[in-house]
Amino acid sequence: MKRIAKDIIFIIIGCTFMALGVVLFLLPNQLSSGGFSGIATLLYYIFNFKIGTTTLILNIPLFAIAYFKLGKRFFAKAVIRNNSLISIIKHI
Repeated sequence: MKRIAKDIIFIIIGCTFMALGVVLFLLPNQLSSGGFSGIATLLYYIFNFKIGTTTLILNIPLFAIAYFKLGKRFFAKAVIRNNSLISIIKHI
């Protein structure tokens, strides 16, 4: 139980730093990162879409692939928790 709580705390801290880096550093300086986060940033600059929501929507096909290829347990533990948390924090 202690290990699970420690993992959750570190995941929350890591996701918060990732989201804050995007929102507080990349956006004000009009920079973009790579991957779906970078695509979401470009869509923010062009169409003013929310970055967190766009990132989450773009990741849906990857969620489906992970569910079938990596199994339910890994999917629930890693993919949903980490990616969703980063997207939610970016949206806030």
